[in-house]
Amino acid sequence: MLYRIIFIFLFFQGILSGQSLFNRWIGSNPFMGSSRSTAMGNTHLLNSTGSKNVRFNPANLGMIKSKLGFDLQVNRLSVFERWSMPVRDSFGEFLTNADYVANEFSCYGINSGLFASLNLPMIGVIGAGFHYAPLTHFTYHYSEEIRGSHSIEDGEYSSKDPIVGYQILDTEGTPMVSSLGGGIKLDVLRNIHLSIGGTINLIQSTTISDRVEVDTLYSDVTNLSTLPDINATAELLRKNFMTFSTIINLASNIQLGVSWEEGVKAITTPYSWSIDSTNGLFQYFNDNNYMVSGVNYMKPEINSFAFSYISELGQMISINFEVNRISYKGHLYLNDYNQYKFGFEYFTQMGTPIRGGLVYRTAYISAMKPVSMFTFGSGKSIGNLMVDVAGTYCFQSFSYPDLFPVEGDIRTDYDFVRDSQLHLQLALTYQF
Repeated sequence: MLYRIIFIFLFFQGILSGQSLFNRWIGSNPFMGSSRSTAMGNTHLLNSTGSKNVRFNPANLGMIKSKLGFDLQVNRLSVFERWSMPVRDSFGEFLTNADYVANEFSCYGINSGLFASLNLPMIGVIGAGFHYAPLTHFTYHYSEEIRGSHSIEDGEYSSKDPIVGYQILDTEGTPMVSSLGGGIKLDVLRNIHLSIGGTINLIQSTTISDRVEVDTLYSDVTNLSTLPDINATAELLRKNFMTFSTIINLASNIQLGVSWEEGVKAITTPYSWSIDSTNGLFQYFNDNNYMVSGVNYMKPEINSFAFSYISELGQMISINFEVNRISYKGHLYLNDYNQYKFGFEYFTQMGTPIRGGLVYRTAYISAMKPVSMFTFGSGKSIGNLMVDVAGTYCFQSFSYPDLFPVEGDIRTDYDFVRDSQLHLQLALTYQF
């Protein structure tokens, strides 16, 4: 079974790879939880395992049964992005969206940590842990192959639309966060247990890089942008934020959880950004100027509420719900948004968990649409070693102006962008 899980994980890594257009301003999704909780609809508050609790639910550190443990998790975030332009007939009627760019890129991340617990008579169980993981990433890679035209005489061998150059936009940067926290479990009544915990999180300093390049192969630049080449870097300085959470067990099979994660701004001096007034979207270029410099990033404030019910009638099944309120407090005109999550875990007669879930996220940019996400995964215990795999998939589409404007282009229609994201995780947890 273990070999099948590893094979499936490695197989899926080759299917898709990708990016996200607005990463440079808002970063990627800050929810990078454990493989188990990711597979269960990203319900990280009550279903995180090991050191991931330090970040998402330190109260759960007081409920860990093992005295000592450590974990290692590998993440691969992949997106396949296609840009299309509308094609019309001679009467001006719409025919189809014709693809002219297909970008693929993958971002990798590794997180790890330690956790331990101690049973104190007359007090309860005290747990503590350390976790080190990516907070977000600003990575985006865009490469467009530009074609020209060439007239040939009869009998000549040549391409009528030769490659004349490439238009490239690259941004890089992955802030890491170190988290140190602890929690305690208290026996309030016979069947009611209360756990509380807190964490301090330190965002490490990070270098953000931008590269714009118009690579011409010939002197003819008719179809190429005239933007100048750009190579710039900015340093994101250290910041810290707090996390607090509490869990109450109303019965042996019912849990309620609440958490609060502080928001924090990280700004360099100077910095610049721009929003297109016609569509409300962030823009990279305006009048042949690159509008992005420095970093103006906010790790949003996150308030979460979760409910979990475990049924032990027949085969054990766990049903979970979680709601996140993500608040930017008006930063960069971003909207506060909600995430509604459902996840389950079902154990087969062989003891193998089958995990799945759904996530619905409202839009944080007014011009964008809500996004739905499908999650899946499983796991396998080998003695004291637990192997978990998880995956998430989501798709979104939106309209956006031509990323590299060409002088003299009179096309008024926006491009149609389709963005498919696949996130895969493989986690190893060893408990003594």
